[in-house]
This record gives sequence, C-alpha cells and structure tokens, in this order.
Amino acid sequence: METYFAPARRTDPDTLNEQINQVSQSPVMTSLLNVMPGLLVVLNEGRQIVALNSEFLRTVGITDPYKALGMRLGETLACVHAHAEPAGCGTTAHCVTCGAAIAMMTAINEDKADQQICSLTADRDGTIKDVSLMIKAQPVKIEDYRFVLIFASDVTQQQFWTNLERVFFHDISNTITSLFGNAYLLEQKIPDQPELQQIMKAVERLWGEVSFQKSLSRHKDSPYLIKKTRTSLTKIQDELEMIVTGHQALKNKNLLQNWPEHDHEMETDPLLVSRILGNMVINALEATPENGSVIVNADWRAGRVTFEVWSETFIPEDIQKRIFQRHFSTKGDFGRGLGTYSMKLFGEKYLNGRVSFKSTRDNGTVFTFCMPA
Repeated sequence: METYFAPARRTDPDTLNEQINQVSQSPVMTSLLNVMPGLLVVLNEGRQIVALNSEFLRTVGITDPYKALGMRLGETLACVHAHAEPAGCGTTAHCVTCGAAIAMMTAINEDKADQQICSLTADRDGTIKDVSLMIKAQPVKIEDYRFVLIFASDVTQQQFWTNLERVFFHDISNTITSLFGNAYLLEQKIPDQPELQQIMKAVERLWGEVSFQKSLSRHKDSPYLIKKTRTSLTKIQDELEMIVTGHQALKNKNLLQNWPEHDHEMETDPLLVSRILGNMVINALEATPENGSVIVNADWRAGRVTFEVWSETFIPEDIQKRIFQRHFSTKGDFGRGLGTYSMKLFGEKYLNGRVSFKSTRDNGTVFTFCMPA
C-alpha cells in the first residue's frame, strides 16, 4: 500500500490479540494505566492501540474500549486526515508534519523518547474543532514485543493564550520597528519634516494596534468589531510602507510595488487590510535571501481589489498543506502558527475576502488577498 510517511502495514489479527493479552496481563502496564493522570495509550509497532486508560476513553467519547483496540491514534481522535489514504492514520500527505506521527516513528525507529506538539483538526459528528496536543512517545519492551507508550495532554487553551499574547507582541513589534527605523533616519538627517510626519503616522498606527489588541483581549470569544471607514488604495499603500520601512527584514533586500495609476476609494477597515498585507510582505522578506526582491501588486477591477505578494522562495509541499492551520508552525514551540492563520481569519471572516497562495519551485510563492471594495 502507498504511504507518504509511516509504514502502511498493520499487525495481523492473531498477533494483535496476542499483544493485547500480553499488555493486559503485565502488572506494570496495568498499574500504569490505572494511576497515570492524563491520556495514556499503548501502541504496537504497527501504531495500533493495544491498551488505553479510562481518561482517554472519556476524552474521545468511546464507551466500549474494545472498539478502540486495533485502531490508530488519529482514527480514535477523529482527525480529518486519518482516512485520506486507504491505509489510514500515519500514511497521508498531512502526516508528514503531524507531531504525533513524528513522535511515534522516532520512538519506533530510533528506540528513544520524543516529544512533539500535535496540531489536530477533529471532525466529530460534523463538528470541526482545532485541538493542540502535547505528545510524548516512550518506547518499551514487554517480553518479545516492542511497544510505544503515548502520553498526551490537551494544551489547546494554553496554546491559544500563548498565541494571543504572541500576536500582540508580533504586531506591535512590527510597528515599533518601523517607528525606531524612522527615528534613526530622522536622527541622521536632522531635522527633516517628512521624517517627523512619518514618525507621527507610526505613533498613530501604534495606538491603533494597541486599541485593536485591547478589543481582542476584552472580547475573547466574540468577533473583532470591524471599524469600516472611507479609505483609499493610497492610504493602504501608505500604511503598508509604514509597517515595512525601517523593518529589519527589509535590510539588503528590495521591495518593488505596482499600484494602480489612478487612486480608488473603498469602505473597509484599513487597519485590518494593512495588517494582512504587512504580514504577507514581512513573511516574504524574511524568506527572501540577501539582495533578493519581493514584489507587491495591487489591482482594481470590477469593484474588487486584489493584492499579490511574490517572493522567489518555494514553500515545501508538506508545509504548504498546513500553511493556514491554526497552531501549526515550522518553529515547533508554543505561541507560533498564528501569522498566516490570522491572514486567513481576518481576510475572509471579517473582510469577506479570499486569502490564498500558490508556490512552485519554478515560479516561487505568491500570496493573494482579494476583497470587495
């Protein structure tokens, strides 16, 4: 059978039953399953469940433990990708970047413990839920068979609060970097009115960002209240330049911009629009090698405005599959994975637009934000 990551083959039924009996008759394993807090699952080398504790059963909503035996972890957790391939959990293209799958295979192949964050999207009876699990895989041997102990804890709320705080400092950092960058220019050219005006604009934006973050913090479970005003492409361009000018990511790199010859007005939230574009541009700059270029294109057509941000850097295919997934990040620690997610969230849910991307080895990467004017 085809697999993108972990071996597809499952243990034959007779061997599986023998392993289940072996684990259930082990005094050490029985005690561990009874006293261990949190979620505990025992897997065989085929990554199939041979034992599990009551806390795991309660969490996944399974009343009959025998129904879970022989299944793989993602299948019991209702992962939306668990059945994307005939061989199931661990074999799909999405499993290449799954923290749980990586930890399991490290324990199996390298015979050592591993800990990863698993960003899971679960579908239970039509209800979609994003879950973040801290997974620790520990290899053990019982008589003739090798097993993997999976210790799991739900860190979704911890991840959420960490991300919220990270977003605050992330966006404020971008603005303050611009402020200090312009202050440096002002200091070098003593004193020049345009630079002073730019600093004042940056201060105004800083205030806007603080107000925005306060709104999110005060209404954690409510949508952000959009502040639509009459604005223009020129205003959005000015806001974008304020974010990027003086930013460390722009050092020794080129930012090329193509905007319509004639200005156009629209009614939208300029803070959110420039926020989305700013994240796109800074991400592109950070991924661009020294002396490379990032290109911003803006197009107005039939009552819609389309922004494109191009960079030469190719995004690996396994990362592409999760680029907009909440909590997912290539950096692997808490508080990541919200930048591209926020582009999608604000651009589509709040501004009724569409955020997408295309990345190929030959043509690089283009992030696109299209919205009604």
